[in-house]
Amino acid sequence: MKKKLSLLLITVMVVVLSACGQNKNTNAGGTGNTAEDGANASPTTETAKLVLGTSADYAPFEFHKTIDGKDTIVGFDIEVAKEIAKDMGAELEIQDMDFDGLLMALSTDKVDMVISGLTPTEERKQNVDFSDIYYLTEQGVLVGKDRAAEFTSLDQLKGAKIGVQKGSIQEGIASEIEGAQLTALAKIPELVLELTTGRVDAVILEKPVADQYAATQDKIVVSDVKIEQPEEEAGVAIAVKKGNTELVDKINSTIQRLKDSGDMERFVVEANELVGE
Repeated sequence: MKKKLSLLLITVMVVVLSACGQNKNTNAGGTGNTAEDGANASPTTETAKLVLGTSADYAPFEFHKTIDGKDTIVGFDIEVAKEIAKDMGAELEIQDMDFDGLLMALSTDKVDMVISGLTPTEERKQNVDFSDIYYLTEQGVLVGKDRAAEFTSLDQLKGAKIGVQKGSIQEGIASEIEGAQLTALAKIPELVLELTTGRVDAVILEKPVADQYAATQDKIVVSDVKIEQPEEEAGVAIAVKKGNTELVDKINSTIQRLKDSGDMERFVVEANELVGE
């Protein structure tokens, strides 16, 4: 009897295991068919995001403009950033912040790149990596229209009250002028206000920016003061986190494309026109 019961139990177990094996094979086949169907469908991948850090008070490089009733950050640098994002197949996100906080935001991964009329000085290169130069510029000095004759040379700025953007290359330039009294502020409009109200004698800016403010403010002009700079400090570049060579290479590829096509110069012209609208 025990032998018969044992044989019966073995038979039942074989049947059950066989049935399980069949079910498992059926499920595997179903999963395989589903995977194959999915492979034939269009892939749905999340768009990569490229975060730009900028200080949008530096027309025509980057500035605020009301477009279709909406406050929008526009400018030469913004168009370059859009092209970089397009070439990377990424969505561009713009973070507007004070200029002197941009490189810290880059180092702490709050932004992926900084484009803000930034000069690639040796000091900055110790903390971040830079792209190729994408635009060559020079410095301009804003003064009151009624005092333009007082400031026609760099020597005449000795002992003057000079406004500069905090953390900028212009702050370094002004600090080397003998006896100069510096007022360093975060925003360019604040510096222009200091000038128009007589609290500073002059403001040093990138010349395209100085030109734009002079064109829109009746009381100020770009002086005849010439500021000589080393060639390596006469241009602007894009900053990325130290060691991110892959992003630098992609940015440089876009910069070269824009230069070759003439789009870089077109962006400059269009940004200047946009300021005046």
